[in-house]
Amino acid sequence: MVVSGVGLLLLGPVVLGGRVDAFYGRFTSPPAGGLIVGTSRAAQGIQPAVLAAGLGSRFEGPLLNYAFTLTHSPYGPAYLRSITLKLRPDAKNGLFIVAVDPWSLSLTGPEGAFPEDNSFIGQLDEVSQNPNLAYLARFQTKPLYRLLLDYATATERLHPDGWLEVNIGTDSAQVRARTARKLLDYRRLAAAQHLSAGRLQALRQTIQLLKQHGRVYVVRLPVGPGLLQLEQTYQPGFDQLMRRLAATSAVPYLDYSAQPYATTDGNHLQKAASKAFSQQLAEDLKKLW
Repeated sequence: MVVSGVGLLLLGPVVLGGRVDAFYGRFTSPPAGGLIVGTSRAAQGIQPAVLAAGLGSRFEGPLLNYAFTLTHSPYGPAYLRSITLKLRPDAKNGLFIVAVDPWSLSLTGPEGAFPEDNSFIGQLDEVSQNPNLAYLARFQTKPLYRLLLDYATATERLHPDGWLEVNIGTDSAQVRARTARKLLDYRRLAAAQHLSAGRLQALRQTIQLLKQHGRVYVVRLPVGPGLLQLEQTYQPGFDQLMRRLAATSAVPYLDYSAQPYATTDGNHLQKAASKAFSQQLAEDLKKLW
């Protein structure tokens, strides 16, 4: 999409306010002093504002949710590079939440071939520019008028701190239907993927990078019982692996995977549950600080 000065004027607060889509605003905010990293499970499930309110002045900010999707931000060299670019180099007392699950460390195909290398995570060199013309030109493909219309009717709202708020129906029938579809998707992934040594190495490197700038906590978020059972079947030793990795990296590991928070689809926390979980996480971090 070619974005002219006239186009920016027409779009006004949509572009300059970072509200183009579910990702763009994270590439227009200033470099962060603390980060939440992971996939969409963390993007929707952890609210920086709630952590900041609960932890007070224990860490320096700004704290940004820099988690994207399973497609864009599984752990790997591209995500590590993007995290490095987004992190404020002089940060010394930041808070870093590293969200993990088996899927964010899995790969389809041979080791060393990471599909996200060709996405904005792998391709964007400037991740703190407003407006971010590189993102708009290369990764935002809708016509200008669609940006205006879609923003006005969007079910997703990306907050300035990176939390992705999703407003969809949460009655039991809707949740059951979405959960069934999501389980089918993940069963297909389980049949096609393997736990990746390359992604595990990138996770270790990510933790070591972030430890230079503050306190790091490895966190496994809550999921629905059906998806948790599938994850246990797919990678029965995953929790033990994360405990060993955290221990050798000298960081805490907090496992909330079996806790009964409400989800929209078995994978992502509902909005109210996201706030409640973020409050619990803040309380638990206080005890470890």
